[in-house]
Amino acid sequence: MSETSTINFRYLIPEPIYDELIQMAKQGHSENDRVVSGWLFADRKENFAIVKSYEITKADSDAHVRPKSWMRMKKNKIYTMRKLKEEKNIDIAWQFHTHPDGKEDLHDTDLKILNYLSTGVMIIITPTNILGWYFDKRETKKSLIEKMNFEIINE
Repeated sequence: MSETSTINFRYLIPEPIYDELIQMAKQGHSENDRVVSGWLFADRKENFAIVKSYEITKADSDAHVRPKSWMRMKKNKIYTMRKLKEEKNIDIAWQFHTHPDGKEDLHDTDLKILNYLSTGVMIIITPTNILGWYFDKRETKKSLIEKMNFEIINE
């Protein structure tokens, strides 16, 4: 399956992981809307991905601050993603950050980062939901932005 199509592809997340991430966003909301960022790891199957774990990289993140160097940010993301996938023996590594204010939509800085990367996924965690945004502007004049809804599963 091509990574460019989110249609008919399911995103599954075990309930304990979902609960931990939602709690983290709730806590950030109660602490002056503190943003947390990290990586979400998943294995890809034929028509679904299942989240296996996550890793916090910044407990007080600057995810909505414009990068000082766009090129350094892009190279660092690609390097880190490849390294984590190899070290953890997983198929997918998505970056995430919380929106403790509860807004599920991408912020302006989120869109600018995705636009610079040309293609990618950004996972947003709010106090009530986890969702992803798939972005691709490689082959079209107008950017393709698709919402990725996560389904909670019991393991």
